[in-house]
Amino acid sequence: MSRPVSSSLDKKKNIISLKDRRNSMEATIMKQLQKIVQQFPEEIAQMSKDSKGIYQSTDYKTMYREVQEAAAAFSSIGISRGETVGMIMDNRKEWLLCDMGLLSIGANDAPRGCDISSKILAHILGIPSCSTVVLENSHQLSKVLEVQADLPSLKQIIMIEAAEDETAAKASAYKLINWEDLMETGRKTLAESPSMIDEEIAKGQSEDTTTIIFTSGTTGIPKGVILCNRNYVYQVEAMLHVIDVTEKDTWLTILPVWHSFERVIQYVSALNGACLAYSKPVGKTLLTDLQSIQPTLFTAVPRLWDALYTGIYRNIKVKGPKAEKLFGIFLKIATKDEHYKRVLENRYPDYSGKAHPFLKLHALFGRLGTLPMRKLGDKLLFSKIVKKMFPKLRCGISGGGALQNMVDEFYSAVGIKVLEGYGLTESGPVISVRDENHPVVNTVGPVFVGTQVKVLDAEGRDLSPGERGVLHVKGPQVMKGYYNNPELTASVLSEDEWLDTGDIAVLSINDEITLVGRAKDTIVLLGGENVEPVPLESKLKESSYIDNAVVLGQDKKFLSALIIPDFDALEEYAKENNVMYENRTLIGEAPELVELINKEVADLVSPSNGFSSFERIYQFSIIQNHFEVGRELSAKMELLRPKIYEMYKKEIENLLNR
Repeated sequence: MSRPVSSSLDKKKNIISLKDRRNSMEATIMKQLQKIVQQFPEEIAQMSKDSKGIYQSTDYKTMYREVQEAAAAFSSIGISRGETVGMIMDNRKEWLLCDMGLLSIGANDAPRGCDISSKILAHILGIPSCSTVVLENSHQLSKVLEVQADLPSLKQIIMIEAAEDETAAKASAYKLINWEDLMETGRKTLAESPSMIDEEIAKGQSEDTTTIIFTSGTTGIPKGVILCNRNYVYQVEAMLHVIDVTEKDTWLTILPVWHSFERVIQYVSALNGACLAYSKPVGKTLLTDLQSIQPTLFTAVPRLWDALYTGIYRNIKVKGPKAEKLFGIFLKIATKDEHYKRVLENRYPDYSGKAHPFLKLHALFGRLGTLPMRKLGDKLLFSKIVKKMFPKLRCGISGGGALQNMVDEFYSAVGIKVLEGYGLTESGPVISVRDENHPVVNTVGPVFVGTQVKVLDAEGRDLSPGERGVLHVKGPQVMKGYYNNPELTASVLSEDEWLDTGDIAVLSINDEITLVGRAKDTIVLLGGENVEPVPLESKLKESSYIDNAVVLGQDKKFLSALIIPDFDALEEYAKENNVMYENRTLIGEAPELVELINKEVADLVSPSNGFSSFERIYQFSIIQNHFEVGRELSAKMELLRPKIYEMYKKEIENLLNR
């Protein structure tokens, strides 16, 4: 079901122009929400599934009433201004109600998803001394019980879903409160004092802490990033300069709601009167929800955009060799036409400021041949793909990692606009996003209005556009610091509030950012050459036979790699080419398939693709299992390198000592 949009004359009178919204944000999240509720009381705020899997809608007036009830309920059980409450749950409407309920009374949260381990949970609840935690289900309660001795401050637990009797019996040391019972208490409290929550919201200040988000902690104890109202309200306002978010939009949300990227997207939606629809990054579920909700805006990590791209290709391949060949021809033409269009529209990053009239003239004449064929390809093929997957999508946003160039090119060619963004938890998280109306490729967009950036070399000198160095950022979205850790804060945040991102980047003359890699991930070869592994790994993943890759070579003569194959693609290749293999798990050991991977690696990481000779992958080992979130991958699908080095220590040693 696509979201209904109001069209009555009375509601049209309430609509504020986008220009006015950019300059009229309130100082806190909840004060801005109050304004939106007054303007769009009957617009849909949330769409979430009921127990039967059917989407149910909640308008802004109803959502705000539920937020007030949650706030009154939290207040009734002793939660006070400045207090930190743990929140362990996945994507569901109650998450936003809890979050905004706490913000309404000046409290804040320490959130995480249900995939958390008991060890990390102990850190997240223990470091800020949480006396209250909200848990999604009994499984999360069991984790709390495992680390009960490490949580001396914890006194009461709110259960979104009622705890199982056996688990509840073991939790006698805590006061267990069912969510529905708590909300009923909130309703009664609010009925007795209708203005109490509005009065509390009025006390809110821009510097009030809204959340403490703990990083994954792959190299030690998790770090608690402190973010405040100012950080989020600024991003909500700045986002409007690059993406026109209005009450007519519907966001499909699939990323973990506790994560900084998805969290700010929820605020961008709610504080501009748009609709949030909750889904999951699970193949069939997501595809069904895309058809049902028909979002205008959609956020995902690069891995998901890659999975959707792979799915499209597989569907084309199933239709037979002729269809696959025809699709390839039209895609090649559309990609060429898109290149010409970018040249004419100045949508490549400019590092020098020099004019290139001959390139534009070449592009102008080039489009005379490519544009008609692209339109034909769109009519015959591409428009059908777009209509099936994203019938109303205006643009998608990719964040949380680098979007592969091949995937980026594909979506542009077929007519799906994907805007790559950039940031980190410590920066609230968003620093930049490509402009919806002028997306410059090979960048993660221009920095937000009001944000400053600079690129420094190893000696701390400012570098010019086009020069590579470590990116530093300063702006209203940058964190207040790490919770109770001034030394660690000082290591990344200078006294004049410049944040060292640790990312290697290049700036254009228009302050568009091109990311190169992570400073701490840089590999230094024995000959002194510096290699950024991320671009190499991204290139390797362009192969339909490679699911993931880890480039290695610190202090070695040359580079090596761990290759994680796409087992489905290898199995399909083996069947088509009569390759014998013992079983699916050992398919990567078949000599013919090893040679196939070898050819893919050599062809992709080659001088013809812009790589230097020292960046060549000389040898590799095939890992016979998929990388998984929480094990080898972070929630953002990024490689957890320290864990990988430890988990595959034997394989790495054997590879590097060949």
